[in-house]
Order: sequence, then C-alpha cells, then structure tokens
Amino acid sequence: MSFFSEFFRHPRELGALTESSKFLARTMARPTQGVREVIEFGAGTGPVTVEILKYLPEDGVLTSFEVNPKFCRELEKIRDNRLKVINDGAENCGKYVNNLDCIVSGLPLAAFKEGQRNEILGICRNCKKYVQLQYTPVFRRQIKEMFDNVHTRFVPLNVPPAFVYVCSNQ
Repeated sequence: MSFFSEFFRHPRELGALTESSKFLARTMARPTQGVREVIEFGAGTGPVTVEILKYLPEDGVLTSFEVNPKFCRELEKIRDNRLKVINDGAENCGKYVNNLDCIVSGLPLAAFKEGQRNEILGICRNCKKYVQLQYTPVFRRQIKEMFDNVHTRFVPLNVPPAFVYVCSNQ
C-alpha cells in the first residue's frame, strides 16, 4: 500500500502504480548472476533488490540508490550486510561508488527531463552491463545506439507489462 500511496504523492518519481512483480524482479536480477558489484537505480521498496541479492556472491556488494526516504527505510529492513542503501539520485552515484560493473535501473526514464535522462544514461553507458526497466519501447533506439549488445525481454506478468533491456559493451 505504501508504494501505491507514494505514487499519488510523487507520480513522476515512481513511474508505476505498483511495485515490480516477482516475474519482473527475477527478469531484471538474472543478468547480475556472477557480478560482484551491482548498482541499483530506483530501488523502490525492494522487490528487485531482494532478487539481486539472491544472485550476488557472498563477497559481493549491492549499492541501491533511492530518492524516496520512505522507500529507503523499507530497503533498510532487508537484513543483508552486502546491501548499501543510499538516499540520493542516480546522477550522484559517482560520489559513492567507483566500480561500474553492472547497473540495474528501475528509473522511469520518460519522467526525467532530457538533460537529466542523458546524464543518467551517460553513467550507464560506462558500465560493463546495464539492465533497464521500461514500460514502453520509447527509448529503445537511444539505448541501442549506446551499447554494442542489447537484448529485450518482455514481461507480461507485471502491472503494467514491462520491457527489460539487457545491455553490454564489448
């Protein structure tokens, strides 16, 4: 219920009425398998976070960025010493992390102004692997221009149905 009520308070910040389904969370987390350091943008209440932790090695680190303080408190309830919760925007990730092995983003790209969106995508372009949630294929072309390899997965069992872009540069 907290996600739903927060959507009405900050619709541009959330981008969806409900949190990610377990099917979407698994689809977003699966590409992180074998990655030691993962950064998550727009962690929300944590369904994707929990799934990433299942794939993260024992010596791994998941740094989850979330701008909503209520959601940060929810994320902090996840008891896992590999998880670091940062109450800040994705564009500031350079203040907190150096290694950009893998970024998993639940950010609603369409909700950002072009300059801020390009700044975030520029950060993601510099990582080895990038996983992006989208509810429409609007930014598909822009993402494909930024990465050598882009695979799209459609997840119908989510409200709303979603596209997941799994990207890498070689």
